[in-house]
Amino acid sequence: MKIFIVGSGGREHAIAWACSRSKLKPNITVAQGNGGTWQVAKNVDIPVDDIAQLEDYVRAERFDLTIIGPEAPAIAGLADRLTERGFRVFGPSANAARIEGSKAFSKRLMVEAGVPTAQFEIFKDKPRADDYIQLMRAPIVVKASGIAAGKGAIVCKSVAEALLATKQIFDERAFGSAGDEVVIEAFSKGREVSMMALVDGTDFLLLPSSRDHKRIFDGNRGLNTGGMGAYSPVEDITAEMFQKLAEDVLPRLLKGLENAGSPFRGAIYPGLMVDGDDFIVLEVNSRFGDPEAEVLLPMLNFDLLEAMAEIAEGSFSQWMKRGGMEPFDGLYAKKDGFSATIVAAAPGYPGDYPKGATITGIPEENDNLIPFHAGTKRVNSRLVTNGGRVLMITGLGKTLHEALDTAYDGISQVKFEGIQFRKDIGKQGEY
Repeated sequence: MKIFIVGSGGREHAIAWACSRSKLKPNITVAQGNGGTWQVAKNVDIPVDDIAQLEDYVRAERFDLTIIGPEAPAIAGLADRLTERGFRVFGPSANAARIEGSKAFSKRLMVEAGVPTAQFEIFKDKPRADDYIQLMRAPIVVKASGIAAGKGAIVCKSVAEALLATKQIFDERAFGSAGDEVVIEAFSKGREVSMMALVDGTDFLLLPSSRDHKRIFDGNRGLNTGGMGAYSPVEDITAEMFQKLAEDVLPRLLKGLENAGSPFRGAIYPGLMVDGDDFIVLEVNSRFGDPEAEVLLPMLNFDLLEAMAEIAEGSFSQWMKRGGMEPFDGLYAKKDGFSATIVAAAPGYPGDYPKGATITGIPEENDNLIPFHAGTKRVNSRLVTNGGRVLMITGLGKTLHEALDTAYDGISQVKFEGIQFRKDIGKQGEY
């Protein structure tokens, strides 16, 4: 089976790693890939934003399945272009990817579908947004509606901070066209939880919970990043809450997308805010999370590639029936124990950072430890840094403490100039 994975980060390395273990024995190609994906796949130098070239390559190579990793090519319509030509794709159409590409679309859809979410208003100009902030007071959350690399949501503890946020988005164009529309919503207290599901229209399998750590520094301080680490499963999600997600919330969301003429096919990722025994949906992403994929995929006890191929074929419900699976069985579709992922980042990240530093000391993969590459590349015989988030080390264990110890022991061996990583991943109250 020939498969093509679009993307170059840790998420795509994790997907390629999981696919390489499939009983389907795939021949894997990744575009662009990174300095680690070559271990399980062939890398080709096609940028993820070059939709025409990606399409031409799929047509030339006649891949059996294309897996879209990041949100940008999905939003740009890669799945549409390929499916129109008869190719199988795991990844949403451009219309369906609006659930992530436009927070305004997502929030409106959630309200219409009866999915619990925070109170919000949508603005296209700064004066009206500022008036609303003055009315609502703080704390309050200001979000660029479009794609902003996971950094477009600004939690403001004061009115002054919120007014500065609208200035940065509207006047200074901090997020470019992603800030043409702004969603301003009520601050929600609680603890964030990432939930992901494999989806084929209104059929789905909800996967175990995980928690990302967004801030750059220990103690949840500093700027937002693409994610500095994660662990799974999360103690906040009870079996009852998991069942509510599977039997009520996610079906409403997927039916809402179908009713909007945007049936979803791929991986969907609602981000929750959990407060006690209740939760709301903060936002919805149209792909696997990153670094959630790195922490979650090694825990799954079913053939991920087989599941993705069935979704691309439109036969996921039959696959689940053959396996005797229900939508909420993802709670149990995992190995026993816990998983933890620690991210090693370049100095200066999430701001400007250097590239080209030599990387050494990456530990060898074993049954309980998997290194995933993100911002790396090979220059002759050297492995060098090539991005803000450089490497992820995932540890598995019978307990969360054991998984964290394994991951931290692995990342302590990694060396490159200016390496930084959080020391508190998985600690209670510091996420």
